[in-house]
Amino acid sequence: RRQRQMCIRDSCKGYLEMAKFTMHAKEFKRMSDPVDKENGHTKYVCYIQASTIPMEFSDWMRTNPRNQKMTTDVAKAIQKSLCENSDFHELNRGIVLSAESVEFDNKNETVTIEMVNSDIHGNIDGGHTLKAILNSISNKTISEDRYVFAEIFVGLTTPVELAAARNTSVQVDLKSREELNKSFDILKAALSDLPFEKRIAYKMNQHYGEDFKPIDVREIITILNMFNQNLYPVMAEGGTAGESQPVQSYTGKEYSLKRFLDQGKEKREQIVKNMIPVTSDIFSLWDKVEIELPQKALETKHRYGSKKYSKYNGDYIGNTMLSETKIKYLVPKGILYPIVGAFRALIQVDTVTGNYSWVRDPFEAWDKLGPKLVAIVLDEKEDNPEYLGKSKNLWSNLFKEMLLYRLNIQ
Repeated sequence: RRQRQMCIRDSCKGYLEMAKFTMHAKEFKRMSDPVDKENGHTKYVCYIQASTIPMEFSDWMRTNPRNQKMTTDVAKAIQKSLCENSDFHELNRGIVLSAESVEFDNKNETVTIEMVNSDIHGNIDGGHTLKAILNSISNKTISEDRYVFAEIFVGLTTPVELAAARNTSVQVDLKSREELNKSFDILKAALSDLPFEKRIAYKMNQHYGEDFKPIDVREIITILNMFNQNLYPVMAEGGTAGESQPVQSYTGKEYSLKRFLDQGKEKREQIVKNMIPVTSDIFSLWDKVEIELPQKALETKHRYGSKKYSKYNGDYIGNTMLSETKIKYLVPKGILYPIVGAFRALIQVDTVTGNYSWVRDPFEAWDKLGPKLVAIVLDEKEDNPEYLGKSKNLWSNLFKEMLLYRLNIQ
């Protein structure tokens, strides 16, 4: 089945993966691009005997914009059809692959597919079908008379457009498309040393089935956006305090992702790099506020546990988002976002390098101002965290308290 797998050295791109897979195939046909014959794009179609698909195909899934969740009704239906229907090749839409080259041996009825670069080559569509087949092979329940329709593209320089167009049965979300487009690579580099980075989901269904709760990359971007001085400057023109509050950080994660992307690749990558000196502190601050907020409330004679949204029952009710620390009180994001967002008042940007730093230590600020910030929230007439997170007045009041602290007026 699989003839060989090895690594080759490319002087420009570094180490690239390389693999050749040989499978039994029927009705092989080559189709050249009828519009642009110079682009080198060629499509091959055939029916591949499902049982001859190598298990190593599971390593070539990066080109698919989402991970495969096999517990959905659609996935279960594919698995059932594969098991029960000898005409599976007609009932199923099949799989779409990108490859470096394809060869067909008419005499032996075998197709050999070569893949070189896992960023370009691999499964583009039909990931659930491919996963169902590999599951059946692994469980030794695959029938020898099962075939799957395969479209194999050669000559693609990027899988992005084709993947987005083909994955339409369940709409591919924006973050999944952008992950395929490598828009988050700079973010991954900036977060690589943080303990929760491996739990971030950069595309649909990523980390599904693992024994931890994934963190949506949009949440990470949203938190960072609150401190982005291109989006929400502390000081506006003329030296006045910036009145624009990042309220939409709470109300719209997709909007925050779009704002991040709309800055343009070069600009947003530079901002992410400039923010690295404060990035770890920002997320540590988020975690610290989530853990300590109920205690800060007690310091101002407020009984946080009496709030319905605290979910307090005397026992642990969950874990914090980032460090997964056990907590007895739930702190809704409608409260977390405006409190943590207030700390952007302590940000300064070097006029020469563009690098971010703190005017004053944010953790000392939390220790000193924490009780007052929490009291401002708990004294609000509105007791619904959903409305608190959307309150421009609350965001503004918390920010002004931190700004006064910055100016040594507190």
